[in-house]
Amino acid sequence: MDKILQKPILAVSILILLCGYLFFFQLGSLALTDPDETFYAQTAKEMAARGEWVTPHLYGKPQFEKPILFYWLVEASYKAFGVNEFAARFPSALFGTLGVIITYFLGCLFLSRRAAFFSALILATGVEYIILSRACITDMVLTVLLGGGFLFFLHGYLRGKNVSYMLSSAFFGLAVLTKGPIYLLLAVFTILVFLLSVKDLKAVLKMPLWQAAAIFMIVTAPWYMAIYKLHGKAFVDAFFGFHNVNRFLEAEHKIGSQVYYNIPIILGGFFPWSVFLPSGLWQAFKKARSSGGALGKGMTLTLAWLFVIFLFFTASSTKLPTYVFPCFISLAVIVGSMWDDFASGKAPSAAGVRISYYLLVTAVIAGSIIAPLAIRGKYPSLAPGAAVSASFLVLGMILSLSAFIRKRYVPSMLLMVYAIAVFLYPVNELVVPPIERLETSKAVGLRLKPLMKQSEPLGSESNYLAGLAFYADRAPANLDRHHDMVQFMNSPGRVWVVMKEKNHAQLYDPVVNKQYVKPSYVIYKAGKRAIVTNEIPQDGKYLVKRQRP
Repeated sequence: MDKILQKPILAVSILILLCGYLFFFQLGSLALTDPDETFYAQTAKEMAARGEWVTPHLYGKPQFEKPILFYWLVEASYKAFGVNEFAARFPSALFGTLGVIITYFLGCLFLSRRAAFFSALILATGVEYIILSRACITDMVLTVLLGGGFLFFLHGYLRGKNVSYMLSSAFFGLAVLTKGPIYLLLAVFTILVFLLSVKDLKAVLKMPLWQAAAIFMIVTAPWYMAIYKLHGKAFVDAFFGFHNVNRFLEAEHKIGSQVYYNIPIILGGFFPWSVFLPSGLWQAFKKARSSGGALGKGMTLTLAWLFVIFLFFTASSTKLPTYVFPCFISLAVIVGSMWDDFASGKAPSAAGVRISYYLLVTAVIAGSIIAPLAIRGKYPSLAPGAAVSASFLVLGMILSLSAFIRKRYVPSMLLMVYAIAVFLYPVNELVVPPIERLETSKAVGLRLKPLMKQSEPLGSESNYLAGLAFYADRAPANLDRHHDMVQFMNSPGRVWVVMKEKNHAQLYDPVVNKQYVKPSYVIYKAGKRAIVTNEIPQDGKYLVKRQRP
């Protein structure tokens, strides 16, 4: 094993093969999920249809929620692979692979090559990393670009390479083109915290700041100038005002008000490796404080990266599970370094690692028993596939446990990776297909297309808007407010609405609503989604008719 890891080309080849399986296998098998994946996929779809490369469009109108880079990537993917689920997710899978490689080379700067390889494996097999590598959302691209920025900054700092600083600036510029200028501030603040921690603030004077700033402006300024020239105040108010400043100061969602919100997000998203974070963090702090040279400085930057991201999004009023994801590369390096020390017999917290490992095995086995039973109550069709998937995971963990008990710690760690990899196969084959019909708008959207005439309006609850636009090729009206729903259903002529079945029943509840009196018909149901029309279908077929008593 160590002989293989001494050759970076072999290590990187193994990582690419693993990522090819974890991130690309059955990538397009699940329909795009509402509301986030379909939001980005539909925006890029409309841009491609319009031949638009500057202004993101959704439902035929400009939208300024995110900058342009991710839409460019998806739009280019559509050009290469056609408009489909695989193409929509391809950029995230590609960047997920790049992120694993970046993590390996980042570790190589200040850790052993085995620790770097462990770090890359750990990142690739974390729950949230796998999910976001297979999702059409911006967070994977953003995280990898920030990771590339910190990799090249540290290379420039340790090796005195000005070109590395400029590459770092280019990566940070691309991150700003992915999700906004706040990530430049976070990157700069992380670097300042690092320099203050290593008591080397004067290093700033040796950096090619003007050249780096010029590179950053070359990357970012053209699009920001072009979009401002086209939309002016509308862009500034929506993008900078609402989507950056307001989201930090005011909660956009009901969830996330708790100060501890991001702790369970990291514990769950970085699972199974999150159980080793207490031991890993303790060792990382010791290395940052007591080690000199590249090891101490590299670990200090890793910790600064982690805590700046974590504390900023803890302070933010708006919190979502993906907001702290950009610190996951630093978490992987911390745990990878710890596992390398443990496998070498050098870990000062070896007892803590052993306890964490046994807790993990216990949790996996218990969860593999409980999860299928819990799923059976809510989604009976998923239970058999969940049980088979759980058995694959448990088998892999038992093999890992056997090696761990015999103190073969490197094989034990690799068998954990194997357990996660084999678990993914039955999940994709047995669990994903039933989820598609229950939790996406694809079945409903495709069923609507032959039912609707071009002149007949379509409305929907807000969570399904982008999914219906993507799969039914129609832009629905937003009917989230009850009075809008009633007014839309009372329209003259036939209209179509996608809503939850329980909300359809509420239209005839005299306590909730007294304004809607016409009969209506449920034509099709998929999971919670129901297709409803206000006039009897031409063929006279329907599942449910509702009317006032």
